[in-house]
Amino acid sequence: MTFPPLGRLGHHRLADGRSAFRVFAPEKLALRIVFDDGRAPLVLHSDALGYWSAATEALPAGTRYRVEVDGAAWPDPASRRQPDGVHGPSEVVDIVPAASPGWRGVEIEDAVIYELHVGTFTPEGTLAAATRRLGHLAALGVNVVELMPLAAFPGERNWGYDGVQPFALHAAYGSWAELRQFIEQAHALGIAVLLDAVYNHFGPEGNYSGQFAPYTRAAATPWGAAINFDGEYAYGVREYFAENLRFWIEDVGFDGVRLDAASEIHDNSPVPIVRELSELAREIGRRQRRTVLTIAEHLRNNARVTAADGLGCDAQWNDDLNHALVAWLTGERWRHYASFGRFEDVVTALARGWVLDGTRLDRFRRHFTGSDPASTLPREHVVHVQNHDQVGNRPGGERLAALVGPERALLAAVAMFASPFVPMLFMGEEWGETAPFLFFEDFGDRRVVRGVRAGRRAENGFVPGFDPPNPHARSTFLAAKLRWQRAATPKGRFVLERYRTLIALKRAGDLGPRERGAVQVAGDAATKLVRLAAPRTLTWLNLGPDEQAIAVPEGWTEVLCSTPTRTPGRLPGHAAIVFRAGA
Repeated sequence: MTFPPLGRLGHHRLADGRSAFRVFAPEKLALRIVFDDGRAPLVLHSDALGYWSAATEALPAGTRYRVEVDGAAWPDPASRRQPDGVHGPSEVVDIVPAASPGWRGVEIEDAVIYELHVGTFTPEGTLAAATRRLGHLAALGVNVVELMPLAAFPGERNWGYDGVQPFALHAAYGSWAELRQFIEQAHALGIAVLLDAVYNHFGPEGNYSGQFAPYTRAAATPWGAAINFDGEYAYGVREYFAENLRFWIEDVGFDGVRLDAASEIHDNSPVPIVRELSELAREIGRRQRRTVLTIAEHLRNNARVTAADGLGCDAQWNDDLNHALVAWLTGERWRHYASFGRFEDVVTALARGWVLDGTRLDRFRRHFTGSDPASTLPREHVVHVQNHDQVGNRPGGERLAALVGPERALLAAVAMFASPFVPMLFMGEEWGETAPFLFFEDFGDRRVVRGVRAGRRAENGFVPGFDPPNPHARSTFLAAKLRWQRAATPKGRFVLERYRTLIALKRAGDLGPRERGAVQVAGDAATKLVRLAAPRTLTWLNLGPDEQAIAVPEGWTEVLCSTPTRTPGRLPGHAAIVFRAGA
């Protein structure tokens, strides 16, 4: 697909240095830019498609303004900064793209992904503090960092999926210069940086997009009205989000995006917006001679998400390995675990990628979810044993190490790395973090606060008598912060060293190589042993409670075991071991 040049939106600089504004507002009668410093308003002029624009002298960074629409003033829908929060004025900023000479990115087949939330990754909760921790991630061996959403949202704290200003960096995380420093330092350490982009809905407070154009429509997502990608004036809405993707990748310097809840992006257009976005990302990558990735959180096990003649994404999140392992290790069968819990589910997830492949009833969704994964490649599946949703949407926000202990959580991690799929970690799991990660927010609208509280209670109604921690309480947010000191404890060091070994083996192509058929998976329902054989590694998983005898080819050497001690030739219950040829 060939893309026409996208028009810049909001405030931007022209080639001669002057300031210009462009706003999509069809069917409006008059638009002006009104300034907080008392200077004369700037009158905008409309074209035939409903875009309003004008240029003026160079406005200094820090100039605050609003967009007046038919007499009422609102924040700029493409604001780059909201210094007083999402309800206040917008601010002129100059953004210098991250400069990483020679940087070419990371291919999806080589990726080891680390998901983090800036606000809880460090005690400070800022980009500057996160930059100081990048050395830890480089030593761990991950080469892709995925930042949970950064777009401005109401208040101080939130997971980020309630953003209402997609072009603005949430002020509490720091400045654009600090984000640039984070990206440049990551690149210097060989780490690509992805942004979690939310293009399926706006948050429930501070969304003023409807004052300009029909950005949303009646179709509902679980979090509110859907984005209008195929209704009246959808051409301007599509350009808005395409320009947003271009902005974060080209103007800021990200190496790609994770498309949040792509299955909730409702679009009946001839060319779906997700395909348009994936092709735009690739075009930017070709132009800049670097790899730019699009990963979809689709969660319907749909092979067309990554198909060349489908949505064309590089990969998609695959929850089935997580659900199979967690259901097996915990015995839980509620909500999305209802279709899992058998030993065979773990074997199938390791061997094929999807357990729900359209041939069996999904008891959570109450229909036949999924498609045959045979047409997909292993690199098209991003698997995990923990992520923000799988932890944060539990009644108590429990991480896997808190549920089953650090050694059984490590067993699950070995299974993930030994599979042929793309592994993803959730921050802190590399040392067995047990701090809860629950949903938290800081909305100012009391009706929204009450609604969120009621929603969380309703979702956790399957646990009789359990009242989940209050999402609005600051203590819920503070409890979610990583406890870095745990990494230095004996248990933390034990888990951390094994994660480093697993990642090194994965990146070397020894453990779970990504070629189809390179990993042979076999399970024994009687002993509960799973064997994953690759050309240079042999992995045994004991998913049962009893110690079992294991066979190892002559000349192969143990490189990792998930338990501190074992008897030669045998594997303890709920443990994993990895051997390498000639090591």
